[in-house]
Order: sequence, then C-alpha cells, then structure tokens
Amino acid sequence: MKKFILVVALILAVTFAFAKVKVTFWHAMGGGHGQALQEIVNFFNQQHPDIEVEAIYIGNYSALQQKLLAAAQAGGLPTISQAYSNWTAKLIYSGIVEPLNRFLNDPVIGMTKAEWEDIWEPMRLNCMWDDTLYALPFNKSIYVLYVNTDALTLAGLSIPETIGELKKAAILLTEDFNGDGVIDQYGFGFRSTVDHFQVFLALNGGSILQKGPDGKWKVTINSQEAREVLQFMLELKDKYALVQGGYLDGPFGEGKIAMFIETVASKPYVESASKGKHDWTWAPVPVWKTRNVQFAGTDVIMFSTAKEEEKRAAWEFMKFLVSPEITAYWAVKTGYLPVRKSATQTAIWQKFVAEDPRAEVPLKQLEYGVFDPQIGVWAEIRTIVNTMVSDVLFGKKTIEEGLAWAEQEIKRELEKEGL
Repeated sequence: MKKFILVVALILAVTFAFAKVKVTFWHAMGGGHGQALQEIVNFFNQQHPDIEVEAIYIGNYSALQQKLLAAAQAGGLPTISQAYSNWTAKLIYSGIVEPLNRFLNDPVIGMTKAEWEDIWEPMRLNCMWDDTLYALPFNKSIYVLYVNTDALTLAGLSIPETIGELKKAAILLTEDFNGDGVIDQYGFGFRSTVDHFQVFLALNGGSILQKGPDGKWKVTINSQEAREVLQFMLELKDKYALVQGGYLDGPFGEGKIAMFIETVASKPYVESASKGKHDWTWAPVPVWKTRNVQFAGTDVIMFSTAKEEEKRAAWEFMKFLVSPEITAYWAVKTGYLPVRKSATQTAIWQKFVAEDPRAEVPLKQLEYGVFDPQIGVWAEIRTIVNTMVSDVLFGKKTIEEGLAWAEQEIKRELEKEGL
C-alpha cells in the first residue's frame, strides 16, 4: 500500500511538473491568414514546452466582436483576443482589459526601451490610452493606390502623385472602347462607404472628431475639408469613377476600373483577380493637403479575468507575435505590415523585397499613418458617417444637409457616453 501511494505521488509530481499553462486566443483570421497564424502558434508552442496557445477561429470580425461582448457579460472570456481599438475602448470601460505596462516594464519578460520604440510610432500610440498600454499591434494594414499599369502605359500616363493628378488621370482613363455609349473602363473606383470618405478626409487635412486639450471630443465633420471631399467624390461618381459598396478588386481585375485605393490586405485578391489579364502595381496614396494615411487592422488584448500565470504566458506569446522575425514572416505570408522597423532587416523580409520590390512601397507611408479615435462608440459613429456618405452620393441629401445631419447625430452619440 505504501509503495502504491509513493508511485501515485511520484506520478502526480511528474504530471504537475510538466503541466502546461493554457492560453486561449480568439481571432478572426480565416483562410490563408488563419493558416499562417496557426503556423506561428505551432512554432511558439514548440519553443515554449511549458505553454500551450490554442488559437480559436471565431468567424469574421462582426462575429468575434459579438462573442467578446457576450462573454464580457456572461463570462467565459479567452485569455487574449484580436480587437479593434474601439472594441478595446468599450471593454476597458467594463474593467476587463488587462493593463500591460507591468509586463512591458518587467526586467525579465518585458521589452527594452529600444525594442518598444522599434515598433512604428503610430502603431504604438494606437495601443495606448493616455499612459496605459492595453494592446500590442498585430494585423496592421495601410491604404495604397492600386494601378493597372497596362492601362496607364496605353494612355501615356504616369502614376498620379497628387489628388489633382488622380482626378486628371481618372478622366483620361475613362473609356467607351466600342462606342456603344456605355463606359467600358472607368479611370477610378471608390466605395460609397465611410472607409473611403475617411481616406480622402484624412488626406485633405480633415477629421470626423478631434480631442481637445480638456480631453473632450469635438465633432469636426461639418467642415470645409469634408465639403471638398464629398464634392470631389460627386464630381467623379458615374462619369469617371465606378462607385459601389463592395470591394473593388474584382472590377479592377476585370479591367472595369484602372485605379482604386484600398489597404495592402487586398493584395492577394488583386493578384488573383488580375492574373493573366493585366499587370498592376501599387503606389503611395496621392497627396492632397497632407500625406495623412489611414491605418486599418486590429491589435491583441489580454483579459483581466485570466489567472496570473496565464497572463504571463499570454504576454510571452504577444511579445512573440511582435518579434522582428515573426512579424516579418506574418507580413510576407499575409500582405499585412511588419509592425517592427527591424523586421525590414530580417532575411525573410529582404528576400521577399528582392523578389517583389513593391513590398517596400507601403512602408514609405508609415510615418504619416493616422488611426481612428479610441472610443467605445466609434462603431456607431462610423455607421452615421456611412449613412451620410451614401445619402449624399445617391442624392438623398445635399452636402450641407448630410454634414449637418451627421454632426448632430454624432453629438448625440457622444452625449450618451458622456464624452
């Protein structure tokens, strides 16, 4: 009996000695992106035998957001998750997002000042609320101008570098090749959504909201910059630009549009749609009054409901995701941006650029990157602006009516939150 008890005790001791700390990671990366993420998770788990990260695909971003909000109310949150900054803001108000300063500054598992500042500054700022770090950047993208180089060469045009040049090129590239009165190739294309309105508004030096010195948000959408953007979109719509709500990689591949603006994450879809039909490249978005370029994409956040050992293990994985070699691998595999400057010096990135020099184009814009306001009601505000843009473009409201309406509706949303 004593021998049996001793054997059981030894088994239990060995079991506990080799017990792994479990980290659950919810994400919205499907298809090839999900495969690349799983490869990274597998590599991390191999290197860290005491930690097991389980990456769980929840569905698209909408499904992930709904599941996170439901879990925040009912319990059952993961250890970490992908999240847009406005989701993070909403969850911060609930007190369930773990501040990361103590991990960042930990003398053993933290990051040095040089390592932290190696992350592109706009991405760092987008993870911080005042002096508190709540996230690390993950799948980040930035807008670029996609160009059908065959169409430009045929027209004897150069890639436009300013909004004025873009408008001129859009006019000259719009063609009715067979003379039947129907446009076969539009010079440009844009979506009738908040996204492309925001891209143009940032370039023109405008904004939807601005944070004042008192910390209060001021509604700035009803501005001359916004009027100029909407007028620009109206002048191109239907005559020189194809306008639709959905993504434009399909029409671009088919030759229905010669240029469009979208994030670098569209690259694999553009390559697939254009293959065997025409050559293409991308370029920095044309300059307007500024070079400001919208960032897109999510971060990774940690939840305070996790146990301390799970939090420390999760931090190790989050730090792994932003390490130079891993973020470079992620960028090469998916088309997203490497989040570290030093990632561009890694062997995998250097090989990638040697094979496809276009990969360096988006990096030229990073210092001009701007991001959305980090407030919980940003999704509701985006919906308001989306409705306004659609109403103006399709004749339901004038520019003045649309901007005045959006201004009042946004003010109501801010007042509800006490912002």
